[in-house]
Amino acid sequence: MTDPTNDQGALGTRQAPPSFDPASGGRRRGDDLLTLSLMLFYLLATLLLALMAVVSTELQEKFGLSASQIGLLTSVFMLVYGAMGIPAGSAAARWGGRVLAVSCALIVAGSLVFGLSSSYAGFFVGRILQGLGGGMVLPVSSPVIARFLAPDRRTRGWGIFASGKGLGALAALLLMPGVAMLGGFRAVFFATAGLTVVIGVIALAQKPVRELPADCSETASLSAQGRMLGAVLTNYRVWLLGLLNASSIAIGTAVLVWTPDFLQTEYGSGVGVAAYLTAGLAVAQLVGAPCGAAGAVRLGRMVVITGSMFAMSAVAVLVPVVPGRILVFVMVALVGFFSFAYFSPRFAMIPEVVARPEHVGPATGLINLLGYGISMLAPWLFGLALDKGLGYLVAYALAAAFGLVGAFGSFFLKVGNRPAKATLVEPPAGVGE
Repeated sequence: MTDPTNDQGALGTRQAPPSFDPASGGRRRGDDLLTLSLMLFYLLATLLLALMAVVSTELQEKFGLSASQIGLLTSVFMLVYGAMGIPAGSAAARWGGRVLAVSCALIVAGSLVFGLSSSYAGFFVGRILQGLGGGMVLPVSSPVIARFLAPDRRTRGWGIFASGKGLGALAALLLMPGVAMLGGFRAVFFATAGLTVVIGVIALAQKPVRELPADCSETASLSAQGRMLGAVLTNYRVWLLGLLNASSIAIGTAVLVWTPDFLQTEYGSGVGVAAYLTAGLAVAQLVGAPCGAAGAVRLGRMVVITGSMFAMSAVAVLVPVVPGRILVFVMVALVGFFSFAYFSPRFAMIPEVVARPEHVGPATGLINLLGYGISMLAPWLFGLALDKGLGYLVAYALAAAFGLVGAFGSFFLKVGNRPAKATLVEPPAGVGE
């Protein structure tokens, strides 16, 4: 059994993924195309989360929905999105990227149910189905990337994948409002269903996405699934990566949700500020993802991870301190930048902190679940601080504390600082031809 604590990583000394070309230094042909196709799925998942910002006004006016009902449609999406991680990751250990076909089906079904509904119950069911489909994207994509990208190329691959976050938010803010103006909320959700079909065809056209894991028969039984899940749940380094994930989601969500309120209270800004903040945060995330990937390759992953979390916490505290709205926007953008600067290095580590390749999917699911579960406390604690009259400085400091906890937790994450190098062997006969 390979020691997962060494710099090579749990997968570093295993047989190279099937289509490696030893003559090219282990760089798999077409790996950028693979990660780009998976990135489109992540773009879709992010777009789904942001859709309520586009259609909420129309739903309130036409159907008399309250603000809390609109908020619940997003909350239930996030709940099932996070909860779906472990089951989807376990399914990926058995069926590989083919599970994304189920993700497509759920998203299309949810979009059609929402678009055809005229009742809150229909909207609610539609969002649940969308959340279930969107929640499968990350834990299914992760083992595909781990299997088909060389260890020293995974950080780059995750940098490409992470750009889907910013692109998805920008697509929701810049493109979907035009669709809503032309055909209302129904057109928005029908367009989403069509986009899902297109992205699904592009992704599933990639052979690595369709290919079954080599050891899939070993993970088919319930006992094997139980052992696999038990190994992941008792792996403290997976929990630490979940803490790092929660830190970025917590600070990003709290800053995004509450900064418009801060600007309205302190500067008299209009309600349109929320849209500008979201767009600025999305652009910053789009820039932060590749910059973080490049920095991790040059400086080492732990340097980028720990440094980004300290920086993210520092700029979050500065939001209520800096003078003027322009500097507030700058601080918010920096929060987005640093929150995604360490996205790719932390997810690229997953194959190196687990004992077996089939654990990558469930581990990613647990990391995603912990990220959303823990981070849900941040907006609530922020509001509680304001209700208690503690002021915005204390509230932002509470949000920043999530980043500090993650930063200190990273010191206990014992993984090689730089990406593991692949040990290349001849691929099995007939594979990759």
